[in-house]
Amino acid sequence: MQEYIKGDLLADRYQVIERLGKGGMASVYKSIDLYTKNIVAVKIISPEIVLKPAGQERFEIEKEAFAKLGNNPYVVKLYDVFQSGSDWFIILENVDGGTLKDKYQQFGAMTLSEIKFYFTKLCDALDNAHKLGIIHRDIKPDNVLLTKSGQVKLADFGISVMEGFESEAEKAIGTPKYMPPEVIAAQKPTPQSDIYSLGIMLYEFSTGIAPFIGKDPKKIATRHIKESPTYPRLINPAIPQSLENIILKMIEKEPNFRYQSAAEVKEDILKVRQTDIVKQYNYHNKILFINSSKSKKIKVGTYYDKLPFIAKNKFSILLSFIILSFILAFALVLVFV
Repeated sequence: MQEYIKGDLLADRYQVIERLGKGGMASVYKSIDLYTKNIVAVKIISPEIVLKPAGQERFEIEKEAFAKLGNNPYVVKLYDVFQSGSDWFIILENVDGGTLKDKYQQFGAMTLSEIKFYFTKLCDALDNAHKLGIIHRDIKPDNVLLTKSGQVKLADFGISVMEGFESEAEKAIGTPKYMPPEVIAAQKPTPQSDIYSLGIMLYEFSTGIAPFIGKDPKKIATRHIKESPTYPRLINPAIPQSLENIILKMIEKEPNFRYQSAAEVKEDILKVRQTDIVKQYNYHNKILFINSSKSKKIKVGTYYDKLPFIAKNKFSILLSFIILSFILAFALVLVFV
């Protein structure tokens, strides 16, 4: 794919201002539309990507998803799609306030009011997408753009799943830090898969740390399947109990135990109060997750749950031994003195 610099003209209409980013599939350039004088983001798809069946499908999915969600205020707007020479161009709304990841890295964990502001809007975007049969499959802070005024704009539908595009529907694609267990296990994603990823984000933005982390992506993926999360309030006691309950329900291992729609998540988030008094949510950490690729049942639990009996109870065993020894010694003294 050709590289462009400031001043270059794309398709005889869009003049490059700067490159915003580059990935494996495409490069994105901030440009000025010489016809309308508007600033836009020009996404140029690599020719070698589009020529491959999977790449062609991803391109079709992305442009169709943006087109279907064009009226949603919390999704990046699509202006045009066309081919020029060997390159394919997607002309998108330019969103120049950074990403939610940038905000998190700069300011850390969010306040309750910030959580309500950003996550309810993401719920609106996802609920709209799900009703249109679009599963995003890559919900993460990097894919949430912000305007300069702080408005949320969901982006990057390149690996989404839609009806009629099935070749990659059952592939383990995504970002391990935010991937739900069923996608890791190469099962077809559902709306609950996006809810799980959003829940991992909500956990991270509430506590300051993601529930399953590590340097090795494979180990992170394994933790999503096998390990139960640490309850958020143990990390950040300032989190209201009702917010912890929402997070834990969103990141249940079994999709059926999660919220059934993003609208339900939004409704509960709006009800959260800093001083609420509610019962603690009981996370299903004893369920069996079925890995369909191997037809193997995997028991889910915390690291502590999986320790051998002696390792978990060595302190109690040692204390019992000391007390028993003391009682025995005392009895011997009574007998022989």
